[in-house]
Amino acid sequence: MNEGNPSGVANDSTTRGRIRRGQFGSRLTERGGRSSFTHQRHRSPPPNSDLTTRLIYTLRTPPYPDCPICFNPLHPVQPTWSCSLSAEVDSCCWSTFHLKCIREWSRKTLKDVKDALVARGELHMTEYWRCPGCQAKRNTVPRNYLCFCGAVSDPKAGIATPHSCGLPCSRQRTSCDHPCPLSCHPGPCPPCILTVHPNCHCGKTTLAIRCTHSNTMSDVTLSCGQVCGRPLQCGTHFCDKVCHTGECEPCYRKEVIRCFCGKNSAEVQCGEGMAQKQELYITDSTGQRTAWSGRYYCENKCKRSFACGQHECSKGCHIPSPKPDPCPSDPSRMLTCPCGKRAISELISIPRLKCTDPIPTCHSTCGKPVEGCTHGCSTVCHLGACPPCSIPVTVPCRCGSTTRFVPCYQRQRDVAEGNEIVLCDKICGALRLCGRHQCPRVCCPLAGVSKGKATKGRKGKGGLQQALKDMDLEVTEMLWHECDLVCGKALGCGLHQCAEPDHRGQCPPCLQSSFEELVCHCGQTVIHPPVPCGTQINCSYPCDRPAPACGHTKMPHSCHEDSTHCPPCPFLTNKRCACGKTNMTNIRCSQEKVSCGQPCGKLLDCGFHRCQKPCHGDECGACTSVCGKPRKLCLPSHHPCSLPCHAPSACNESEPCNTMVTVTCPCGRLQQPSKCGKSASNPERSLLQLTCRDECGIAKRNARLAEALGISSDRKEKSNVVYSEDLVAFGRANTKFLSLAEKTLHDFITSDKKTQVLPYMPENRRKFVRELCQLYRLETQLIDPEPRRSIQMHRRIDSRIPTPLLTAHIASQGSAQTLGKLTDLRAPPAPTPRPATTNKPLTGMPATRGWTSVVSATPGPSKPNTNTAWNVESPMVAATTNSRPTSHMITTVGTSNKNVRDNWESD
Repeated sequence: MNEGNPSGVANDSTTRGRIRRGQFGSRLTERGGRSSFTHQRHRSPPPNSDLTTRLIYTLRTPPYPDCPICFNPLHPVQPTWSCSLSAEVDSCCWSTFHLKCIREWSRKTLKDVKDALVARGELHMTEYWRCPGCQAKRNTVPRNYLCFCGAVSDPKAGIATPHSCGLPCSRQRTSCDHPCPLSCHPGPCPPCILTVHPNCHCGKTTLAIRCTHSNTMSDVTLSCGQVCGRPLQCGTHFCDKVCHTGECEPCYRKEVIRCFCGKNSAEVQCGEGMAQKQELYITDSTGQRTAWSGRYYCENKCKRSFACGQHECSKGCHIPSPKPDPCPSDPSRMLTCPCGKRAISELISIPRLKCTDPIPTCHSTCGKPVEGCTHGCSTVCHLGACPPCSIPVTVPCRCGSTTRFVPCYQRQRDVAEGNEIVLCDKICGALRLCGRHQCPRVCCPLAGVSKGKATKGRKGKGGLQQALKDMDLEVTEMLWHECDLVCGKALGCGLHQCAEPDHRGQCPPCLQSSFEELVCHCGQTVIHPPVPCGTQINCSYPCDRPAPACGHTKMPHSCHEDSTHCPPCPFLTNKRCACGKTNMTNIRCSQEKVSCGQPCGKLLDCGFHRCQKPCHGDECGACTSVCGKPRKLCLPSHHPCSLPCHAPSACNESEPCNTMVTVTCPCGRLQQPSKCGKSASNPERSLLQLTCRDECGIAKRNARLAEALGISSDRKEKSNVVYSEDLVAFGRANTKFLSLAEKTLHDFITSDKKTQVLPYMPENRRKFVRELCQLYRLETQLIDPEPRRSIQMHRRIDSRIPTPLLTAHIASQGSAQTLGKLTDLRAPPAPTPRPATTNKPLTGMPATRGWTSVVSATPGPSKPNTNTAWNVESPMVAATTNSRPTSHMITTVGTSNKNVRDNWESD
């Protein structure tokens, strides 16, 4: 605060004035200073000049006119834009602006209009901007510097008319098709002075007038003054009016015409009915001929006598034949009963001799088509017209849930009177368009929409039902299922509720506004009222909140609201994991929960199991593991308890043990899985032994016979392969490579592939693999040049896996060489090594590189093998590993051979 001004009012007003001037974007004249504008005397344009001449004069004569947006002069070398006629507007002001000014003006206006449309929910409307001079609406933002006529982009300076291309004006006139005689110019094109020769209205005389006056001349001026004389629509008379515009009026004369039956006549407008005019005549019984011209149908019946002279025609007015028609009841024509199903000779014994004789009827149903419906007449064969149809028809209600039976003639009468809708008492109950409220309408036609099927009411043939069938489903739902309840959901501002009818999807934005300034946290950004409800302020200045409590430097970021937290600390540090076992490195300082990924391992409350959750900092919780302790009743077999953990209490063995054991026959040939079944109520439960079958005795006899004859029962010994000393020596020296090669060959043979290419390898290993492939009965071929030469394998029809494998052969030789040495007889026998019997990768070999680390011995960088098929575990090995029974899950029941007969000779 200044000493001379303790209150600081003057300083505040000066600051506000500077802020307002900065927002206004203009420079005000300071006191005692010179004006920013240089006052020069304008030279007036020529007197009585038009707008185009004045615009050309002001644009090329200094001082130049000002831009209506920035109020700076429009220099001839500066890009400009002129408000002129285009496809978007039909009126303009011909004002000239700086191109950059009108571009920024249009962009800002488009953004403001778009925000206003979004706020009002009028998303279907198109954004527009208005010209500052005439307020004409446009959609396209000016981007390029064009001449006045728009033919040349970036016109060169130095032409007599600034911002002009100097070429003939190429703008299209709105009044005529003649080109503008001037060169490219601002303002409107002058009126066309060419002479045109149009015809008068009737086409008899050719006139000579100026093109400019042709569009403004009245109809009287273009008339020749003579009688029109064009033929009228009746084709008989001609127009007697003076030359006029448009079509001639219909003929005003009247004439009398006759109907087709010739009994009635009517006075009509001249020429009416000429399209169906026919020349008719009839001849009576005396031979007298009567002719007339028929042009319409009257409403009376024909009543013309037939040839018999006893009956008359009952049809409506129709075109008659020249001679009287024969009588329909004539015996020569009436050969059947009225229904046409039986001959008259079958119904009566005395034949009919004349048309007045009675016509017999049969006892069959008439069946003739009834007028107005598709049914046949249901009465007995009769004379005359058929009565109204009385067949009951099914009429569904509007929703289709119920139906009614009414006579056909009554339904036709209801449809004709507009009473075709049938209503039931069922309430709809389907969801409205809002998706929350049910429709309470009685007999609603959309009652079945919520069930995903079309309603039965749409199958009706009434007017409204047919209309609903043809209408789109969305339009139909808008008519019947529009919700009339208030939505009431919270709007995006979080302060007000939606007052529109209940609807699906998002609610429109809040239209409430605040008339208080919205100031950011740092106070440097202010949004002046009115402020739309829910507006979020975006401040571009740095955040001035204090640094984080960890002591690291605060990351620079923009100012934000209090509801948004500052960015977390990104620095890396060392933290202890949640379980406290590992000190984790390179952890973000802001990260609160750190996990090492290892199992927790803490002893649970049961005192027997440990927590298996990944590293965590909260409580381990109650034990949910299976007990797993050996059941005492099942000893010496260690069958686990399958109940949930119940430590420290003892296992409840009241339920039978569900562990599967293997039951065999006395000879051990037959095997069958069975449950252990021991429980507290049945502790000594014994497993049932299987009874040997006849096949067991046959197998035992064959074994004794083979032993007596010296025949080996192992057929696989015949197919044992013999490995050369070179193969054995190379395999013993490269056990890892041997295991990988055998696994790859095994996977190839057990798969469906026909060929496979191995990774590149040195020459000595290629030789080893090719010799090994011969024992597998595989064809090999060398591909690719050195140093990336590799082997391509081809499957043969007799390809197989040799027995024994080379690894087993080397292991057997190693065990044979240990004979004679001291051995611990109490130690369990060492398992026979087999290739790739675990799921883990080979020792000393990365799990993702396969052949690359074992096969390739060439020094230097090499491209890693991306084929992950080398690392896939062999299906056979996986099946062998997974199918190996554990000692505590399956137990083999010991048996003896006391029940198997030794002598089968009597069989």
